[in-house]
Amino acid sequence: MTTAIPGPDLRERRRLATQAEIEHVALELFSRNGSERTTVDDIATAAGVSPRTFFRYFATKEDAALGACRTFDDAVAGRVEAFVGRDASLADLQDVIADVLGEMAAELGSIDRMLRVRCLVMEDAGLRSALLRLDAEQSAAFFRRIAAATGSPTVDLRTRVIAETLGAGLRAALDDWAARREAGEETDVVALYRRTCATQRALAAG
Repeated sequence: MTTAIPGPDLRERRRLATQAEIEHVALELFSRNGSERTTVDDIATAAGVSPRTFFRYFATKEDAALGACRTFDDAVAGRVEAFVGRDASLADLQDVIADVLGEMAAELGSIDRMLRVRCLVMEDAGLRSALLRLDAEQSAAFFRRIAAATGSPTVDLRTRVIAETLGAGLRAALDDWAARREAGEETDVVALYRRTCATQRALAAG
């Protein structure tokens, strides 16, 4: 007999629902007005919460629009940690990213939020700066995870090359995907990412 794994309790479901609503509203307002002309009060009012409640979830207004990026980063980090001690290759780690992209694409609304963020980042300097700060904050921890997963005792040159290759491939694929979707072209984000990885390998091979 299989024991069911309990889901989040009512309080946690409410917390997640409130967080998702704030993220949704922030994206809507940023899309309509831009980040500079959108305030925390605007987001809180539209989400039906107080500014104090807003700051329980997010440090800045820009953070509220980057929830999908953080969800993706957390999922990839968890998968990479599972490779510790297994001497993962670059291809293994590219598969991790492809798998997480696929799971988000299968989850209703999740991949669309990532799409909207990528489209906004191309046009909104404030949000672009916030995303760069987020990437910088997480890069040191990501490098350490890559080192552990690939069998390097420290964050050495090989680790940095692998991490930067993964980052460059993902950014290129997501930006191309966002541009294609903006132009009305339906594109499979996982297939596009795998084509990007193949292009990287072809360039490396000379």
